[in-house]
Amino acid sequence: MEEYLTTPELSERIKMAPGTIRNLVWKKAFKEGTHYIKPTPRKILFIWGAVQTWLHGEADPVYTPTGPQAKSLISI
Repeated sequence: MEEYLTTPELSERIKMAPGTIRNLVWKKAFKEGTHYIKPTPRKILFIWGAVQTWLHGEADPVYTPTGPQAKSLISI
């Protein structure tokens, strides 16, 4: 089951100011539908697993019919 965090909760976990997190959303470093969802126009819930992947610098997962798969960082 996926864990969802509010901006203050995420701020506590990753030790970043809430304003910095909002800037990352505004600059599209966090992507809607991948890193967070918006259940209402003013509410943002962060998807903890996707934020962890982002923190570790791993590629964004690509969702396929068989489940998430890592997207290659290089194209061959």
